[in-house]
Amino acid sequence: MAQVDAYDVSGDVDYDKLIKEFGAKLIDDKLAKKLDYPLVPNLYFAHRDLDTIIKKKFAIITGRGPSMNMHLGHMILWKFMKHLQDKFDAHVFIPFSDDEKLLARGLSKEHVIRMDYENLLDIIAMGYDPKKTEIMLDLVNMKQEVYNLAIEISSHMTANTIRSAMGFSPESTIGLQFYPAMQAAHILYPSQKLGVPTLVPIGVDQDVFVKLTRDVAEKVGLPKPGDIMSKFLPGLTGNKMSSSKHETAIFTTDNYKTVKKKIMNAFTGGRPTVEEHRRLGCETSVCVVCKYQALLFQDLDIVKRCAKGEVLSGENKKDLLEKVWSMLELHQEKREKAKDQVKKFVPELSDYEPK
Repeated sequence: MAQVDAYDVSGDVDYDKLIKEFGAKLIDDKLAKKLDYPLVPNLYFAHRDLDTIIKKKFAIITGRGPSMNMHLGHMILWKFMKHLQDKFDAHVFIPFSDDEKLLARGLSKEHVIRMDYENLLDIIAMGYDPKKTEIMLDLVNMKQEVYNLAIEISSHMTANTIRSAMGFSPESTIGLQFYPAMQAAHILYPSQKLGVPTLVPIGVDQDVFVKLTRDVAEKVGLPKPGDIMSKFLPGLTGNKMSSSKHETAIFTTDNYKTVKKKIMNAFTGGRPTVEEHRRLGCETSVCVVCKYQALLFQDLDIVKRCAKGEVLSGENKKDLLEKVWSMLELHQEKREKAKDQVKKFVPELSDYEPK
């Protein structure tokens, strides 16, 4: 039985069932064409009010919880955000919930500030327009307006509501129980500042924060936010990708040797013998390598050929390695150059020296 909540995901997720439980809608082909992005609706598959929000001016907001370095799953999100900014000429707001990582993970302030900086480089490397992009790190440059909004929002949230929605217990800290109000303030801040609704690209496990925000938005005089939800990118081992389990993910800072080792050890749907693979083909439904080929590079041809047994799993891995490293090497070059652009986005960290 699958479990999906803001702090834990386990088991095989039935996305259709989950979306029905959430009261959201699947993205149909007509709506997908309006977004004009290859990962919609295969990865970004469900929404709340997306169809109405994109008809007029809107802002985009999604956050980053800087507990570890970013991996390829995160890169997909930030590339999608950049696409939406360019296509709809939208203002992008990116709050870093570094404070929440202190509360939920028990991490040190020194660690999360270092991850703030490292993650910031990855985001800047995506090429966001500084004139249309606002990045706020809660522990570094929190805006007074956002805190004030969180306090106003908290007056419309009860402890029982938060505990029920988030699965908190009476033993959960006051700080952690207050955090949904801060998250709601993050989501609604662009609406307060710009007078437009917000759209939140988000993992399906984080949808609870959007639901809580929608419940209080009109009570503080702001429009309900919409969201566009993504499925989980599978980890290299066949389980959920996780920043805390390094073998499941390729990180943006990994070197070639590390990337090669991870991909060559990735879980596949290959058969026990070459003869059997040639005859039966790859079980692509469970093959992580095939899923990466389709989702990261839209290479359905090699997936089909692997399914027919024309391409062996080892050959498929080598092909994926070449593509991933080419993409990652370019990103790492841009990431290094991003150090000179930090001042444009978060001047408070422009002189930061990672220890």
